[in-house]
Amino acid sequence: MKGKSCWMSLVLVAALAAACARPTPEPAFWMEPCPNLPPETPQPTQVSEILEKLPFIPADTPVEIGDWIVRVGNLRWTYEYFDSYTGKPVRSECPWLSFEWEYRRKHADEGSVNPLFLTGSGPATLGIRLYLGIDHFRGSDAFVEREAWDPDPERKGEVGEGYRCRCFVHVRPEWSPRWLVIEASRPVGGLLIPIPITLSDPIARVEVPPPPPAPKR
Repeated sequence: MKGKSCWMSLVLVAALAAACARPTPEPAFWMEPCPNLPPETPQPTQVSEILEKLPFIPADTPVEIGDWIVRVGNLRWTYEYFDSYTGKPVRSECPWLSFEWEYRRKHADEGSVNPLFLTGSGPATLGIRLYLGIDHFRGSDAFVEREAWDPDPERKGEVGEGYRCRCFVHVRPEWSPRWLVIEASRPVGGLLIPIPITLSDPIARVEVPPPPPAPKR
């Protein structure tokens, strides 16, 4: 009887060890917490008064803006997107604004040099951010299907240079998302400006659909 008890104990110990050694199964999806504004968020400065003077461009339509052809399309809200890096969906109780962002350069832009002030600037680039009704901007939190075009990898500012991606901006609905704002940026530096800076100006905006109600749990 004693030998049988020892044998049963060994079996239980082996079964317990096997169970502990078995890897914990990964979840079928990842949960992303709702975003928070950074602590250094400045006080409202009525940025909307400046942005309201910008021209609207239609969604899903290529539009010429200065030296660029841009397109912002397929705007929609989603509570889930597929992360190709992890190979799993990402979900949240707060929505992402999903949209396609694409731009292409029409004319060459090699920047400029000012020999009098020993300064210079690089070629301009475009960016896009979501403006919230609380006078705050949010950039994209995730990108998929990214692609860049550069006819001459050794140089920037070439005709045809461009970029395309699907972007996701994570927000809380109470932040009142309003517009996607397109900005033109140009790096500036030189002997009189030892630390390179980037000058950025908003040039156009796209209307954003209102966020959907929270999904039922």
